[in-house]
Amino acid sequence: MDLLTTSVATVESDSEPYTLVELTGEADVTNSDALREVLDAEVAKQPRTMIIDLSRLRFMDSSALHVVLRANRVMDRQGGVLALASPREPVAKMLRLTAADQLIPVYPSVREATAG
Repeated sequence: MDLLTTSVATVESDSEPYTLVELTGEADVTNSDALREVLDAEVAKQPRTMIIDLSRLRFMDSSALHVVLRANRVMDRQGGVLALASPREPVAKMLRLTAADQLIPVYPSVREATAG
């Protein structure tokens, strides 16, 4: 069983600072509560933009996707934007099959996500 690790940084950019959450490993029912805690804590800071970097995430199940969608709803209510960046094919496929990519913008890279 592979664990999920997260790292969070506030990144200064040419336009405006943004919160970058990097997910590594596998996000599933065994660690979705930990993912929820991380995302809830960051969303509570009311960032204008939060980008979740999925480039090192090998797998995401529906419970983890639900956590991300929940964070997206709260960000939207606060007037912020949540974006996903660099999903690997298994994660990208899940985003397409569930139509989550219609609810949350998905970009090929963090750089493109910051450009909007």
